[in-house]
Amino acid sequence: MNINRDYFWFRLFKTRGIGPKFLISVAEILEAENLNPEMLPSSQSDLSLQFPKLAKILNGKIRSEDREKVSASYKQLKDQGIDIIYPGHPDFPPNVLEISPILFVKGQQKRLLSDSVAIVGARNVSDKGIRIARKLAGDLAREGINVVSGYAKGVDSEAHLGALETEGTTTLVLPNGINQLRQKNAFKKFNWDRDVLAVSQFDPDTKWIARNAMVRNKLVCALSKAVVVIESGPERDAQGKMSGTFNTGKTALSMGLPLFVLNPNCLNNAPEGNADLIAVGGYSLNPADGAKEIVERIFVKTKVPISIANQNSAEQTSLF
Repeated sequence: MNINRDYFWFRLFKTRGIGPKFLISVAEILEAENLNPEMLPSSQSDLSLQFPKLAKILNGKIRSEDREKVSASYKQLKDQGIDIIYPGHPDFPPNVLEISPILFVKGQQKRLLSDSVAIVGARNVSDKGIRIARKLAGDLAREGINVVSGYAKGVDSEAHLGALETEGTTTLVLPNGINQLRQKNAFKKFNWDRDVLAVSQFDPDTKWIARNAMVRNKLVCALSKAVVVIESGPERDAQGKMSGTFNTGKTALSMGLPLFVLNPNCLNNAPEGNADLIAVGGYSLNPADGAKEIVERIFVKTKVPISIANQNSAEQTSLF
């Protein structure tokens, strides 16, 4: 099999003992030395002579006995239409490197760079919260804004559907591996190839666990230019369980993202978390003209160059 960029990164991602910090180090070396993976020599000795910094951190990591298994996994992904987004890829989001240097995506990968707003909230959302989430998502979609959420029950799914029902686009940020993605019944009537992008930062076969749902929240924020909370419980409930929605709101603030929180007085039973998030820095949002306020506050068209690694082609090698 010929080596290419996404296989190079997938090979590293699947290698035991290699994690995000290691992948970031590789990306930084490739950028500093203006390299593409295809430019690397096929032997460890040549790599050591030509690119000693890279050779030093790769030495002993790549195991030849893993090659067949990794190649089979890679082929399976490609056969399923799943793409790998890596540092230096033209669609790699500039704010994501420190969060997840490798993304697995299915759908219109250019959505990764769209003007996007995340809409998040409780799984057990009120009927009024559902209506507000759908309308806000639809209004943002009409403004050309891509709607990001976590594809969970409740506000997440309602936000995705609100965007799609107005012929907009949406990004599903998964708390599991992309091979675990299943279309929910309410979503099957839409054009997934055109309007839906699914994204995962986890190994493609990873099943859902609560911890990963929390980890996923930071990626939801990083793919967005603002975050909207519809309904949130308190930071921790009476049993000490952390609210995923509240965690996403605090994450947005810590990342310097504008956080819009639905004014709790707009709901029949004011969510405690909404008031708390407004108190720590969220903007109180009136749903009547919510989309207009978000667009006017946030969206100034700018272009952010992507500089990690030269994208020119080079002779392919068989290092991996």
